[in-house]
Amino acid sequence: LFNSSKESLLSIMFSKFTIIFLVVISFISSQALQQDRELFSIYGKIMTVSIQNENDYSLGVHCKSGDKDIGYRLLKKGELYEWRFRLNLKKTTLYFCGFHNGQIEKGVFDIYDATRDEERCQICTWKAVEDGVYGYSNMSPPPALLFYKWLK
Repeated sequence: LFNSSKESLLSIMFSKFTIIFLVVISFISSQALQQDRELFSIYGKIMTVSIQNENDYSLGVHCKSGDKDIGYRLLKKGELYEWRFRLNLKKTTLYFCGFHNGQIEKGVFDIYDATRDEERCQICTWKAVEDGVYGYSNMSPPPALLFYKWLK
């Protein structure tokens, strides 16, 4: 009789544990929580940088950080160069990009600097135009500011 009630108690405890486990897994998998976890996790916010060429010429863009080369893109008018990354825990993330038009170097600029951009934009949009590179923020209305003038 004692073994039977002990087995019964263990069976009930296992069933309750299973139900609680399934409820927790369902909650963690929920769409709303997934989005929050993606944007704000213990590993840092996910940031997006987007550079659009609005010039009538093809613009070469090469972006990298201190430890990661994002790569080179040749952007025709209207084309985008975009990447996503997690803000590091120290909030020292820095990406810089070199711009050129054929053989003409237009400049190398800090396109994402955590100390400047963490609060300014989570989706940091840049437009390369005739006189330089304009930055857009998440603020409403979104003011476009000339951040960098072309060197040539």
